[in-house]
Amino acid sequence: MPAHSFEQNWALLVHDTSRLIRRRFDLAIKDLGLTQAKWRVLATLHRSPGLSQSELAERLDIEKAPLGLALEWLDQAGWIRRETDRADRRARRVYLREQSTPTLKAMEERFRQVEGNYLRGFDEAEVAELLDALQAVRQTLRRSDTPVQDASLATTDTYLSVLFECARLLIRRFDVRLGEMGFTRQQWLALNTIEQREGLRQSELAEATEVGAAAAGKLVDALEKSGWVERRVDATDRRAKRLHLSRRGRSMLSSTRERFDRLHGDLDRALGAERHRILVKRLGWIRHRLLEEGLHTAEARRAGART
Repeated sequence: MPAHSFEQNWALLVHDTSRLIRRRFDLAIKDLGLTQAKWRVLATLHRSPGLSQSELAERLDIEKAPLGLALEWLDQAGWIRRETDRADRRARRVYLREQSTPTLKAMEERFRQVEGNYLRGFDEAEVAELLDALQAVRQTLRRSDTPVQDASLATTDTYLSVLFECARLLIRRFDVRLGEMGFTRQQWLALNTIEQREGLRQSELAEATEVGAAAAGKLVDALEKSGWVERRVDATDRRAKRLHLSRRGRSMLSSTRERFDRLHGDLDRALGAERHRILVKRLGWIRHRLLEEGLHTAEARRAGART
């Protein structure tokens, strides 16, 4: 998808902006020793104490097994406690312990610094407009989502909490449709990334899609075997290869977008033209800032590795 088309697609902007914010949060608290699953559990329990493990898995869109490992680590660290639900002895409710308070305060301070950077220049009215547009998307997504949502959360809405929930619900829609079309979310993300950055290297794809080098190699192998991607020798460095979409890959992406456009028709109608404009403008600007920061961070990391 050409960059201008991507930046006009509010659904892709919701997903990608959410992903980039989480990545910046990850980097901001790296020294605290918390994985994304762990800090998201702490942040969610801070807003909604007493959730069951199943409710946490649902809220965070994390499989129960990796979530169980994160909870075990947090329990051993003395930051959470798990209690048997009096109404359902099979369920266990999760609560924060007082020992988690210093870590939560450190997280909140770092997250505010990250937020201050990408919201630089926004006033309260603009953030409120963004929240309103995201709430309209969420309301429609919730109506089409099978699990029952907790209506009490509406009183604690922030643009960030609603953005993350919209991204989660949109991903569910994506995954169902992608499965029907025979490929995974990671493959779809890789194909879109290659189209936006035609001729990028495999290492650059790995960084952009947040997968390891070995996983990126297997991913590109699968895409090449399916005839969607081509590896071409770099004209300036014969040892390197650049990634390009094949004609078949472009055709396939075009057809999937048409299906996604039809899928999101109800959301577009719920948004209306003005909210659509607000989402595209605000999220596009935030995403641009986050990408710029990520580029500077990556360049600094590579420069440090060379010294």
